[in-house]
Amino acid sequence: MIDVLIMGGTWNPAGDPVTEAFAQRLDPELFNYRYVPYPATYGGRGMSYAYSVGEGRRALLDAIYRAPNPVLLAGYSQGAGIAGDVAASIKREPFSDLEVIGAALIADPLRPSGWGTVGINGCGIAGQRPISTMPVWWAVADRDPITALPEGSPLRSVADFTAYWSMNSVESFAQWGQSIVDTAVRQRYQQWWSPGNWREAAEVIGQANAYLFEGRHTAAYIAEGHCEWLADQVNGYARIRASQKSR
Repeated sequence: MIDVLIMGGTWNPAGDPVTEAFAQRLDPELFNYRYVPYPATYGGRGMSYAYSVGEGRRALLDAIYRAPNPVLLAGYSQGAGIAGDVAASIKREPFSDLEVIGAALIADPLRPSGWGTVGINGCGIAGQRPISTMPVWWAVADRDPITALPEGSPLRSVADFTAYWSMNSVESFAQWGQSIVDTAVRQRYQQWWSPGNWREAAEVIGQANAYLFEGRHTAAYIAEGHCEWLADQVNGYARIRASQKSR
């Protein structure tokens, strides 16, 4: 049996239709799945995105240590970012003893270009995080700006400058302002601007509409079968792994 540890998306740490479409398709003879609780916030009156991600990472690592079986990491949106970051660090110190067999990521905000659903361009809105330590499957909906954003899109500045956005206290608001200064001073922002990207910059309204009104980050994953496809990839991998172990 394999334990699937799922990190839900922003505002939905206990699951939503997207993560459930994936989870319900998993073979129950091979997998036990459960959601890992974490804040899953994105600023405003709540915890900032950066702190939510940090808490999620700690929660996921603790869940891996406590799992009685080999683990498959899974996540959607913010949760995919966390699961992918953890996957990238597994098999390296101090996590080299953890038995994690793979990761299934839906709408990963750090998806590397060229990985995931065939024929979909772009990469994660927060940049690119390659994972070479284990098998990884990415589910990507075309025109989802969170995971398939053109490299020259101005929307990348949203990810760069809102990680610490929070208005739940004067201190947190001040920290957000300081984080913007630090990002600029240390040149950690994504340099999307150049004459070659002007066409993509002109399409930013369409990219925002795809997220806000067209369901490219939500309903598309269910309607177009991306969640089921992802689960089928994982099921197939687990069956091959089980057959090899039984020999």
